[in-house]
Parts: sequence; structure tokens; C-alpha cells
Amino acid sequence: MVEMTRITRLSLQGFKSFRKRVSIPFFPGLIVIAGPNGSGKTNILDAICFALGRSSIKSLRAERLHDLIYHGNKKFPPADYASVTMWFDNSQKIFPFEENEISITRKVNKAGMSLFKINGKTTTREKILEVLSAARIHPDGFNIIMQGDVNQVIEMTPEERRFIIDDISGISQYNDKKEKAKANLDKVEQKLREVEIVISERMQRLVELEHDRNIALRYKDLQKNLEVLKASLAHQKYVYLLNDYKKTDTEVSDVDVEIRQIEDEIKRIEKDLELAEKRKEEIANKMFVRSKDSSIRSEIEELRTRIARNETRIDSNIREMDRINSMIQKLDAIKLERRGFSRGVQAILDLNRKGVYGVISNLIQVPSEYEIAVEVAGGQRLQNIVVEDTLVATECINYLKREKIGRATFLPLNKIKSKKLSPEQRQLLKKPGVIGLITDVIDFDRKFISAIEHVFGDTIIVENLGVARDIGIGSIRMVTLDGDLIETSGAMIGGFYEKKELLGPEKEISEYMQAKKDLAEEINFLRVEIDQINKKIDELKSIEEKENKEISGLDEERIKIDQDIEELKDKRKELYEQRIVLQNKINRTKIKAAKLEAELDNLKLEAERYGDVDFIDEKPEILEMRIQDQTRELNSLGLVNLKAIEEYDAYKIEFDELKAKYDKINEEKQSILEMIEKIEEKRKQVFYETLAGVSENFQKVFKEITGGDASLDLEDPLNIESGLIIRANPTGKAILNIDAMSGGEKSVTALAFLFAVQMYKPAPFYILDEIDAFLDKINTKKIIDMIKKLSSKDQFIVISHNDYTVKQADKVYGVAMEDGESKILGLEMPNASEDE
Repeated sequence: MVEMTRITRLSLQGFKSFRKRVSIPFFPGLIVIAGPNGSGKTNILDAICFALGRSSIKSLRAERLHDLIYHGNKKFPPADYASVTMWFDNSQKIFPFEENEISITRKVNKAGMSLFKINGKTTTREKILEVLSAARIHPDGFNIIMQGDVNQVIEMTPEERRFIIDDISGISQYNDKKEKAKANLDKVEQKLREVEIVISERMQRLVELEHDRNIALRYKDLQKNLEVLKASLAHQKYVYLLNDYKKTDTEVSDVDVEIRQIEDEIKRIEKDLELAEKRKEEIANKMFVRSKDSSIRSEIEELRTRIARNETRIDSNIREMDRINSMIQKLDAIKLERRGFSRGVQAILDLNRKGVYGVISNLIQVPSEYEIAVEVAGGQRLQNIVVEDTLVATECINYLKREKIGRATFLPLNKIKSKKLSPEQRQLLKKPGVIGLITDVIDFDRKFISAIEHVFGDTIIVENLGVARDIGIGSIRMVTLDGDLIETSGAMIGGFYEKKELLGPEKEISEYMQAKKDLAEEINFLRVEIDQINKKIDELKSIEEKENKEISGLDEERIKIDQDIEELKDKRKELYEQRIVLQNKINRTKIKAAKLEAELDNLKLEAERYGDVDFIDEKPEILEMRIQDQTRELNSLGLVNLKAIEEYDAYKIEFDELKAKYDKINEEKQSILEMIEKIEEKRKQVFYETLAGVSENFQKVFKEITGGDASLDLEDPLNIESGLIIRANPTGKAILNIDAMSGGEKSVTALAFLFAVQMYKPAPFYILDEIDAFLDKINTKKIIDMIKKLSSKDQFIVISHNDYTVKQADKVYGVAMEDGESKILGLEMPNASEDE
């Protein structure tokens, strides 16, 4: 008969919800602790685990150790410490003490320090665990089933369930022995590898000495060849690049010659123009002399002079328009550079969508003296996009979202509200130093007035901060000429401000466009006038022909000269353009030459580094391929021993000694392998015996509870590291894996498994916390009936508020919460037969 003990008493003081000292006697049989939720009945189980030395504070439902101390309430102050004492029956002298009853005590103070005692004498946790282990009592033993343990078994993976068998079988000791043997094996194998390396080196050395010498000679040849090839490559690259450099010089010279030829041609054309103009003037003078008496001739010449003036004016206007176009292009480029718009704003403007009028900064014209003030006052709102209506704004926003480009602020003209000054604020415009409302000093299309006033309608420009202070900080939104901003909230933003050019050059562009328009109108007017004059001249010439045929010949020559002059001018313009193209080409060539010159300097230094070498006259591509081949062969040689000379004599003796050492170490390795094999066999034997025992208990318990069959099997029967499969047929159907069962079936099966584990490793007492919480009445009765049967020889302490469980108890303790503390009431129940 196995000698056992049991809990005889439990004393708590200041532990969790137990303020005052409470002593609970525990008798043999089935003891039930009942009470409503929150009354503190589970705290009794926590107290037992605490006293037994459990180290996991979270398993005691606390974050820190001092959280176990009674916290107090409005009526009672908190306790200074928590203390729990357990008494055990020692009548059979299971514990190494003479007393018939021993006690263990654990106490914790507010600092979180634990104190352990045995029979009132201070000791250590390790000593208590040692004493308790003699009676198969462990703080984390399977004889204590806490809330959630059943569900934990259900939710475990097969591997985690197998760990339970590992734990109760005690195979960890074999694991330790096996690991130590493996560590010794690793050391022996390391020694073997070291000896094998040395032996391999000696054997190879004996055979490879001559081979190493040949490799060394080849290595030196390759090194020398590589040096020559690299020097030749640097030299050839230098030569080829030098040719390219010389070509650039030649190219520059050739283009210079072309430019000079063009310039000479331009000079010749200008000289021809000068002669043509001079001849034209001579003809005009001659015609004037010939026709000075003719009023028709005078009138024709006067009209031609007017045509010449008009044509000159037209040419001048065309040149001016070309200059204006160039300035507009530059301003457009500046406009793009100054934008600084966000990606979202830029994307919307690039769409050129109908109904999108532009950003605020592009819709206003600001006098230069107010640009800084307007930039500061507008800030980021200068990038606000003015659109026709909310529909356009919505479509633009959806486009930004869809394309994930960014964000933008839209001002729909059909909804945006203007900002206005109050009558009191308008009075401030008359104050000294006030320049006026921003909307009064800038120009804009009145179509956009609501959007412009939304941004600037509540802001005035003042000369400086002194004026702002005189007006009153916070009375109105103000901005100074040099960029200090005063908000109505009283916030003042200022300091040095560097103009950011946020406002586009639209004003200048507009002025240039107007000037261009005026010039175009003037050209049209002058051309109309020329047409009219030519008609007049034609009329006069028909009259004049009758009067003077000689003058007609001169006039034809003048016309021919005019045509020649136009052709010469066109030719000169074409030559100007050719000269610009050639000058750009020279600039690009000179940049290329500068880069080539820098590369030449580097290659020259590299070639000189190799010294006096007989260069190989090959193309750089061929030299590079040869260098690659030589380098590849050089790298393939690996490590080269350049001192491979007579080393044979001492190697034979050393090799024989090493061989003997290797054989001895190998014998040691085989001995360790045999030991590991025996340990593994014993480990498997213990594991399978434990599995068989627990499985047998599982079958018995399950059959007693449900009348069904059950089994425990490994996923891989030949691998003790594989998962544990729990199978049963609680409903009398085909056997199912526990994971495929219903909730209630899982709970019954998991409980049967835990009872089987307890039966394999019997303990002097069992504590079960609300194991019937998830069971139906039928399964509860079966489980409790089995516990009742087992309690005839073992002590069972069950926490429950199930009526049937309470009725089957030999002793019932009721727990109630009064004034924030738990209190105990003991009841001795009548026999179940009497109750029935």
C-alpha cells in the first residue's frame, strides 16, 4: 500500500480578498467550496498554490507579487502582508519530521519579498520543494486543475499535448544525459576532424611537393604576363584616347574655319548690301534730278519713301516682336521655375481641363512694391485652384485620389464665400500708415472676385509693425510691406523674409503681350497703307510712263536692287543661324575635349606606373580578353606555396603517429555513439511505458464516464517527438479526434485525459476549480460520481457552484463577500442516499 498524506488545514491572512485570519479545516473525502462569482472561492485555490511555492505570479491571477496582499476599501485599510499556512498529515512519516503534522508557510510583504517557513522555522523555497516532493507534491503538478486548464488542453496543438507525457514520464533526465553525450561526441568529432585535416595535409604534402613547385613557377609567369598586359592596355588606351583628343582639336579647328568663312561671307554680304543701298540712293538722286520738274515724280518718290519708312518700321516691329516672344518664353520658363506647386496642384493644372481657371497666384497682378506683402498674406493659399463649380472640384479631387498624386484646395466660384471687413474694421482703413485692402491694390478679372476676396478680403496692408500696433494687434488681419503678418488671433509672424517669387510674372507677360498686340496692329496698318500707296504709285506710274520712259528704266533697276537687297538680307540671316549652330557644336566639342584630357592624364599616370615595358601592340579589346583569361587562370591556382622545397623526411614519422592517434579517438567516438543509442533506447522505453500507462488510464476513465472507447496515439508511432492525438467516441459513434468534437464532448474528453494523467502520477490530494462549468447535467453527474468514488481513498477539493456537485460533497464550505472581504461558512452535507 502506497503511503500518502493529505491537507489537514489551511490558514489565510491578508491574502487577496481574505482580510482577517481565516482557518479552514480539510477532511478526507470530497470537499466542495461554493459561492457566487466574485466571492473569492478561487482565491483559496490561489492561496494553496502560493503556499506550495508556485513561481508564476500570472497563474495566481496577479501582475506582481505584492498584488496578492489585501487592497483594502473605504471601510478597511489595506493589509501589510499576505500570509498562507498549510498543514499536512505526517502520521505515516512521509515527510522527514517526527511531528504527526507539519506546516509550511509563505508570507509576502508590500515590497514583494517572500518568506518561507517549515513548522514555523524560516527556510528556502528550494527546501520546501524538496520536502514536498517526497509526497509527490509539486506547485505546478497535474493534481491541481485550475480554471482554463481544461480549455487549454482542448486548444493545445498535438505537440503541446505530447509535452505533458514528456513531463510526467521524466524523460528530461535522459534528454540531459543525451545532450551531455552529444556534447562529448562533438568534442571527439572535432578532435577527429582536426587530426583528419593534419593527416590529409601530410598525405597531400608527400604527393604534391613537386606539383606545388610547378604551380609556383606558373604563378610567377602569369604575374609577369599580367603586368605586361596591364601596362600594354593602359598604353593602348592612352594612344587611342589621344587620337580621339586630337580629332576633337581638328574638329574644333575645322568648325572655326567654317565660322570664319561664314563671317567672311557675312562681311561680303554686308558690303554688297552697302553697295546696293548706295546704288539705290544714286538711282533715287538721279531720278530726282531727272524728274525734279515733275510733280508726279516727286509724289511717287515721296510715296516710295513712305513705303520704305513703313517697311523699315515693319522690319523694326518684327524684330521687336521676336525679342518680345523671346522675353515671353523666358518669363514662361521663370513662371514654371517659380511655381513650387505641390504634385497635386501641378497635376490638375497640367490637365488643362475646362472649368479650371488656375491658381490664385496666376489670376492676380500685383504691383512690385506690394509683392512681398501679398506673398506672405496669401501663403499656401496662393496655390488654391479656382474652378467653375463644385462639380469640377469634385471631379478633380476624384482624379487625385484615383491617380494617388497628392492633394489640392479648390475654390468653386458657385459656392465660395467672400471674406469681408466689418464696419468697425473698415474704419481702420482711414488710419495713418494704412495702405489699404489687398483686394484694392491688386488687379484681377472681376469674374474671380469671390475667390480673390475669400483669400485676401479680410487682410489690409500697413507700412510697418508700428502702424499695426497703433491700430491694435488682433483687431484685423494685417501684413506689412516687408512681410510681417499679424493674425486676428493675436499671433505675430515675422522676421527676415526672402522673397520666394510665389507670384508669377503674369503682369510682365501681359504687358509684353499687349505690346506685341500693338506692334502687330501697327504692322497690319502699315501694310495696308503700303498696299494703298502701291496702288497710288501704280496710278501715278502709268501717268509718268507717258511723260518719262527713261525714269522708268531707272525705276526697274531700283526694283531689281530692292529684290537683291531682300535676298542678301535673307542670306545673311541664314548665315547668322548657321554660325550659332557651329558655335554650339564647338562648345560641345570643347567640353568633350576637356573630359578626354582628364582621362588622358589618368591613363598616362597609370602607364608610367608600370615603368619600362615592352608594350604589346594589340587592340584594347583583345588585351582585356587576354587579361581576363590570365586572371582567371591565376585565380584558379588558389593558394600557392612559393617555398615548396625538400620537406619530405620528417613527414612519414609524423603521419604514422597521427594515424595511431586518429584510431584511438575513433574508438572513443564509437563508445559515445553506443552510449547515446542506449540512452535513446531507455528514453523511448520510459516514454512509451508512460504513454501506455496514461492511455490505459484514459480508456478506463473515459469508459467509466461515458461508456465509450478512447485512445492516445502519436501522430507518428515511431517518433516520440511527434504530436499526441486524443481520440474518443463520446456519443457511441465512430472514434473522433478531440479537435473534431463538439464543445461539451471536448470538455469531457479533456477532463478524462487530465484524470488519466493524475492516476498515473497519484498525488495525496486533488484540487479542481470549476471543472463542471462547461459540462451539461448528464456529464456533470458522471464526472462528479467518479470523483465521489475516487474520494473514498484520495482527498478531493472541488470549487463549484453546481447543485449536484455540492450535494455529493462530504463537506461544503460556502464563501461570501461582505464589506469587500471574503468570509467562510462550513456545512456538513447529509448522505446522498438520505437526501434522495
